[in-house]
Amino acid sequence: MPLCRQYKIGDTELLLWHVTETAWELSQFVSPDCVVGCADFVSEKRKCEWLAVRALLANRFGDGVRVVYDEAGKPSLEGASFDVSISHTDGYVVVALSDSGAIGVDVELLSRNVLSVAGRYIPSGVFESFPVDVKNKMALFHWCAKEALFKLVGNLGGTFMDNISLGNFEIAGSGSFRIAVVGLAADVNEDFIADYICDEDLLFVVCRRCKA
Repeated sequence: MPLCRQYKIGDTELLLWHVTETAWELSQFVSPDCVVGCADFVSEKRKCEWLAVRALLANRFGDGVRVVYDEAGKPSLEGASFDVSISHTDGYVVVALSDSGAIGVDVELLSRNVLSVAGRYIPSGVFESFPVDVKNKMALFHWCAKEALFKLVGNLGGTFMDNISLGNFEIAGSGSFRIAVVGLAADVNEDFIADYICDEDLLFVVCRRCKA
């Protein structure tokens, strides 16, 4: 189905597509160039994600906007003065747009169980401090926020475990918390803000730099 939800977090727009179509069906929403662009993908799922992103942008801007990628794989837009970030999870694609600075976005299903892998990206002392009844949800917040920050800053070295630190927060329908790159060279240590929304079955986190 076309654009199914739309959100606003500060100056950031979130456009969500629930992907239930085939790649051929999605191709009807985009320009022929976009269809050609996904021809090399073998996976039907990957084709659908690619086309859904372009369909969301076509819905928002028309056919004059194109996604391009730098050498590190970070997307930007040609034809629109917005910063962009893209994320997808099972059956959903989200495009985040900002006209006030670079952003990174991640989306995850709230039902996703991450407890078995949380030890790979959350220090044990932090993980053990989570209340038992929300342990998985807290771990999911940490994963989603760290992914969103990675999409914003790229690979600075280090690891999700040791070099990305979340400030204190309480789970609610929406909110914000601090997130920082720590323990690396002084010129890349930096503080950020993570804004989040929990809506129905999904968690969205958008990271942005703290304003001076």
